[in-house]
Amino acid sequence: MNNLLKTILCCLILIACQDQENIVLIHESLPNSKAEYQKTIVGQLSGKQTFGNNTLIKSRWSKDEREITQRYLKELIATLSIEAKEHHYRAPNLNPAIDLILDPFSGTNVYGILPATNGSSEYVVLGGHYDSGKRNAPGAIDNATGIALIYSVVKELSKVQTRNKNILIVFFDQEEEELIGSSAFAKFLKQKEWNIHSIHCFDMVGWDADNDKAMEVFSGTDSLLDLYQAEAEELGIPLKIIHIDPVGYDNSSTDFDAFVPLGFNVIGAGECFYHRDSTPYKDSPDDTFDTVNFEYLLSCTHLIENSIKTIVTE
Repeated sequence: MNNLLKTILCCLILIACQDQENIVLIHESLPNSKAEYQKTIVGQLSGKQTFGNNTLIKSRWSKDEREITQRYLKELIATLSIEAKEHHYRAPNLNPAIDLILDPFSGTNVYGILPATNGSSEYVVLGGHYDSGKRNAPGAIDNATGIALIYSVVKELSKVQTRNKNILIVFFDQEEEELIGSSAFAKFLKQKEWNIHSIHCFDMVGWDADNDKAMEVFSGTDSLLDLYQAEAEELGIPLKIIHIDPVGYDNSSTDFDAFVPLGFNVIGAGECFYHRDSTPYKDSPDDTFDTVNFEYLLSCTHLIENSIKTIVTE
């Protein structure tokens, strides 16, 4: 009898898990307006709004919350008529001896590819992390805003009739834990031996205390900095440029940093973190939806859309 009860219990657990996986998190179409769907995405990811099954997440820190977020992001990518894929990774602890005590780091990056219209083998990568910095941090600006920006850019580029490069959209896991997800994805790209034109990383795009609309960019690739600068001048957006030296580069504060040592042409962009106009609520319970400057997010989105469109249509 005990064996029968155990079998029934296992079956019920299995059915419950399958039902949970089949729950649709985006239960209705996103708003048509860019400003409104950006608010919806940031709102759902930061706990301001519920997902389609009335699930509410308070942060994107715990394993369970990140798994829910992964499912949401896959559905989000699917709304662009792009097949969403998972990149699973395992990364050892910094000290191999610790692996004997603690499990190695593991996580899941979520990505998809909008194909070129001409069969090109070149890729432009747009990426940002989806985890938040602390257990109780909603992560509205850091980095739900980056996710909303990337989604918007790819949505607009999907309407472009001639795309001469593939666009790879990727959301990184565990940025807040020493860039584990983006570092794993950088190695994944090297293993794939894809022809990567450039990588564009976005982190925190929602704070503009002085209302000057300035955006901060950093790169060791002059051609990318020049392109962003030209597009910024067209739109009348101040650009704070930080030139970095890729030789011996050793930094680990944002996903951008994971790609520099492997020799990729990479540029990072966001609000003015190094120029002291950035959210004071990073990694705290106060990084909420209500602190996001959505007009600023929209302004930055236009700059990035124009820049990436120039790259993929050249």
